[in-house]
Amino acid sequence: MTFSKFIFASAILCFFLLYRVSVFGQNLFANPGFEDANVCTEFLARCAPEAWKEANYSRMVYIDNAKGGKIGFILSGEPAMRTYMFTELLCPLKAGELYDISFDLNLRGADFKPFGIFLSTENLSGRFKPKTAQPVVVFTEKNGVKKMKKMDWMPFRGSFTASGGEQFFYLGYVEPSEQAPDSGDWMQIFYIDNLKLIPKNKSMALCPEAEAKRVELYADDWRHMGFADTTTPGPQATFDRNVFEEPGVHVEEPPVNAEETPPSETPQQPDTLILAGVCFDFDKSTLNDHYAAVTDSLTDKIALRKPGKVLISGHTDNIGTDEFNLKLSLARAHTIEQILTRKGVEAEKITCEGQGETRPVTTNDTEAGRAANRRIEIVLFFQD
Repeated sequence: MTFSKFIFASAILCFFLLYRVSVFGQNLFANPGFEDANVCTEFLARCAPEAWKEANYSRMVYIDNAKGGKIGFILSGEPAMRTYMFTELLCPLKAGELYDISFDLNLRGADFKPFGIFLSTENLSGRFKPKTAQPVVVFTEKNGVKKMKKMDWMPFRGSFTASGGEQFFYLGYVEPSEQAPDSGDWMQIFYIDNLKLIPKNKSMALCPEAEAKRVELYADDWRHMGFADTTTPGPQATFDRNVFEEPGVHVEEPPVNAEETPPSETPQQPDTLILAGVCFDFDKSTLNDHYAAVTDSLTDKIALRKPGKVLISGHTDNIGTDEFNLKLSLARAHTIEQILTRKGVEAEKITCEGQGETRPVTTNDTEAGRAANRRIEIVLFFQD
């Protein structure tokens, strides 16, 4: 290679590297390719990609195998069956700025239906209502960069102008307004990979707190409610694909290999039980006599199921100091632990934790919301 050709090649390489830093370095998604798997607290298993959840803590569809990570969302004529991908952006969006969003989509043999993205300034996880959310982009076949093919990965693109302050992202099925609320008995899954959300303004850098936000999102291991198909060694859970797909549909890279996970050998899935906070006296860890029978019946059933491990997590509303709520929630968890040990559950199988007011399932602005947040969650594990 001559010196001039070397200089030219070096210039091209530098340009390419600078382009990657300027464009891909601006991506506002943590874990955009779903390559990093999360070991979820409630399952102690690889169940979801880091930084991503289902908006209302419903079941996630996650593939994690030798070909990389992919995530799916459920579309259905029955609104209650739909799922919505959810994450927090690394930085809030800036008002008036234009943003590009792109990803790869695989229909896996299904017919295309429109879906959209939603953005909010507050975290609506656990209470996301798509009927009241206005999508900033509705993806139709026109957003496809190439001709639609039902079994191929296809690039999709869209753009929108930010209102300002949006940091919470949702993606899922958008039902056309001309259709009735219940549009029939159908269900399918679309798969997404390589998500990018990038400002049009290439000079706009990520905010200084972006890396801290990424670390925070990766550290959140609670309430993913999904199972990963993975060939990676270590603890893992499986789910029944037949819930989502009709028999006989050809699927490349099938999420579950029936030969690897025979039905007869599939471990019993973990189960989460909720004990309402009303079972406890106000601001105390002692049980309310009025609800003692409810607690007694629940713990009897737990003991009979002979779980391998039990995680008892106490939660409060936001009334009171953080320190008091942490102590109260842990004390209530220990109260349930004592009952279970009296029922015959071995103490070494039980772990207690107090979360205080840090993990609400709904708003604390109403009495009904605070009542829902005052609870004990008991997660039963049956895997060896």
